Amino acid sequence: MVQNLKHKNKKIKIAIIGGGYDSTISKTHLRSILATNKFTIICGCFSRNRNKNVKNSDFYKIPLNKVYSSIDELIKREKENIELAVVLTPPHNRNKIYYKLAKNKIGIISEKPFEANISEAKKIYEFLKKRKTFFVSTYNYLGYPAIIELKQAIRKIGKVRNFILEMPQQSSILKSTNIKKWRKKDIGVPNLHLDLASHLVSIMIYIFNQIPQKVLGFENKNQKYKYVDNCYAWLKFKKFNGQIWFSKNAAGNKNELSIKIFGTKGGLKWKHSSPEEILFNDGVGHSFKIDRLNPKTKYLKISDLFTYSPGHPSGFLDAFINIYEQIFNIYRFKKSKYPIFLDLKQNLDIISVINSIHLSSKKNIWQKVQSKIGR
Repeated sequence: MVQNLKHKNKKIKIAIIGGGYDSTISKTHLRSILATNKFTIICGCFSRNRNKNVKNSDFYKIPLNKVYSSIDELIKREKENIELAVVLTPPHNRNKIYYKLAKNKIGIISEKPFEANISEAKKIYEFLKKRKTFFVSTYNYLGYPAIIELKQAIRKIGKVRNFILEMPQQSSILKSTNIKKWRKKDIGVPNLHLDLASHLVSIMIYIFNQIPQKVLGFENKNQKYKYVDNCYAWLKFKKFNGQIWFSKNAAGNKNELSIKIFGTKGGLKWKHSSPEEILFNDGVGHSFKIDRLNPKTKYLKISDLFTYSPGHPSGFLDAFINIYEQIFNIYRFKKSKYPIFLDLKQNLDIISVINSIHLSSKKNIWQKVQSKIGR
């Protein structure tokens, strides 16, 4: 019994694919991985540029002979030494990486979204499902305790009637912003949708546990580079409607993510600038703040989800740490203490919804959302 428990508490051995030292998201993943003290980074394949690739030896603190120039070489030499691979490459054509990992029985931790192309996403969904490959995708906002709380607090407002989710940013118009070359060219579904809309749709699916029947989108393109940098979308569900706005052309907005949900008995509001507070408005005009000091909360009062005491707000990195803590629990113990992950089918649904929003904008019509694959 003691030996079995010791095995289950062993650190998980992982490889990193993509996510070089000059990537902002790689820094967040690395810090979160290290903070849990439950993973060991064994090796990696970070860049097709040889000079950039080898520099990651220092960044990830791994020997030079553990930095590989190709995924094939990494798998050949390390498949017996690693359990999971963290895939941090841009979402286009990730399916090639997934196939190679799954065929060699290596589990997958994917930076969101798990794919960019809907037809490829359906193929890889079927492949990973058939192989029973361990798979999670890191939608970091689902690691925020207040959003976990919001999911179960929704019953307070009766039947949902409508909602508004917004994620405005200003990076495409700031002169100081260094936009990566691949982000300036849209291939199929716009990068804006893959980057920001996927977050909003993940939150929507997480909270409501369903996807819209049809959507209507309106896109605007960046005047200089001609990629999509602003979009509004209306979403029609079976019993309620919603609206989302996501933009990188909203001057003065750094990352003003907000959630507003309205029901027959009241409403709930959350905003990124006050990450530990939910505002509840009842049906008679009263407002109540739901926060960490409220004894009636379920998740906001759990100290395991925070790095410090009330009055010291937790945020983006803390949410990522929560995600990696639960990845360890799911992989080692086959269960998560807190409901912060979407399953593989829901990850496919996200791609389906954002693809439909883009098609709707192109055709200027309401677009049905396809989700014919069963769970």
